[in-house]
Amino acid sequence: MAEALIFAQTIEGLLRALGTLSHEDLDALRALGLDATKPLLPAYRLELFIALMDWAGARVAPGRTSLEQTRELGRRFMDAYQQTLIGRAMVAGMRVIGPWRTLQRLTHKFRTGNNFSETALTRHGEREAELWCNQVSRPGWYLGLLSRGLEQAGAVDVTVELLSCDDSGGRFRIRWKE
Repeated sequence: MAEALIFAQTIEGLLRALGTLSHEDLDALRALGLDATKPLLPAYRLELFIALMDWAGARVAPGRTSLEQTRELGRRFMDAYQQTLIGRAMVAGMRVIGPWRTLQRLTHKFRTGNNFSETALTRHGEREAELWCNQVSRPGWYLGLLSRGLEQAGAVDVTVELLSCDDSGGRFRIRWKE
């Protein structure tokens, strides 16, 4: 398998989710391996992105658990991603196709931001599903992305629960109202 890469628009969305960056923030990002004062590269290694998520999660939700930090970061990311060219088009499309078709096309949607995501969806009812995602290193990130993304697609009262997470990936239960 090719090296797992995160594309620039995902990094851009993550940085936008943080709001205005202080000099200390910029120094911390440089120490992690990202110079946010320079144009973004086309892609970054997954390991750098994981380090960025950990740092950014602690910044947006200090004092909370790692899971809660990355969940909050994932929600903020989905709002900020709409400000990127690709994110704007993706979220507009999600609004048109709605929650189910958004979930059914999740591998494609995730692949706008990386080169490795795979998903499998099992429908359990009119508004309930189980989702498997590969390479889930920070489950909270997916909890936030999925809940906010489905809200953006028109779902109401979304709940996303982590069922399991191991080397094979993560499984999530998703429920909502329309």
